[in-house]
Amino acid sequence: MKSHQLRWSHGEATIVATACTVTDLTFNLPNGPFKPFARAPWVGTIDDPAVTGHLRVLSGDFVGLPFGTGGRTAPNLPEWSSLMTQPANGTIHGPSAHEDWTLVSGDDNSVTWALDYEAHSVVRRLERTITARDGAPALDFTLKVFARHEAPISCGLHPNFRLPETPGRLELDVGFAFGLTHPGRTASPDTHEFASLAAVPKDGGHVDFSHLPLAPRTDYNVQLCGVTTPLTGKYLDEGVGFELDWDRTLLPTLMFWHTDGGIGGEPWNGSFRALGCEPLAAAFDFHTDVSTGPNPINRRGVQTWIDIDPAQPVEIRHSVRGFNT
Repeated sequence: MKSHQLRWSHGEATIVATACTVTDLTFNLPNGPFKPFARAPWVGTIDDPAVTGHLRVLSGDFVGLPFGTGGRTAPNLPEWSSLMTQPANGTIHGPSAHEDWTLVSGDDNSVTWALDYEAHSVVRRLERTITARDGAPALDFTLKVFARHEAPISCGLHPNFRLPETPGRLELDVGFAFGLTHPGRTASPDTHEFASLAAVPKDGGHVDFSHLPLAPRTDYNVQLCGVTTPLTGKYLDEGVGFELDWDRTLLPTLMFWHTDGGIGGEPWNGSFRALGCEPLAAAFDFHTDVSTGPNPINRRGVQTWIDIDPAQPVEIRHSVRGFNT
């Protein structure tokens, strides 16, 4: 598998061709090295093309365009289930999260990869540049989306941060207008909406999603809509933290994929623990047609798609920064 390594004063990062994934990242902080990203234990051991690309290298950061797949249900929320009539639309999170990208250029400080989409796609090409921030423990990302013709499409970024072993010892802080539990995981009599990460509906009560991992171990997804600030995460027992910042004009929501060993079967086998912190212009991980059509999120003024145009590529920026607390 082709890869490229960044090395700068404040860290090292490895980016592989498959799904253009950041598989390793170490920030050099004043108090020592800090690895913020999750990394599946099977990375480097699977080359079966039948396994979705980003799952073969499941780790730090990749892109989904279109985001999601469809084929989901929402048995307790008719306002969502009435929209979910599409079958799954192929590989989850689109070609960007499955195919091998082509290395365009790279040195110790920056690398650019590209991926050409098939002729039938409204997307013509993606270019992704990952740059080490000069003099700082940070990576800056730019995604350019080139279009064949004007169209709306769902889009998401997919950084995955590691979960500590002790429940509640990753502290999250972010501002948002309203939050929603995943429609497929919202069980009666739980409410669907919440206003604080500290009180997310689950199992007839509430869980504190501002302090993770949850106990007992579980998998649970929520989406924050109308996000107003960067996300900060602090590892309370380690004296380190991360800041995830992004263009919230283009990607106004943030989905949390809290997965704590709950996925069985190959290659998971209950072994993967991570918090996906996913800036989105999408309605959860549903079919892109759900995101680009009327849905309960965009009816409230929060856009769930990006508009692409052959006249000008869309540029989406995000960054990950490490710090000592």
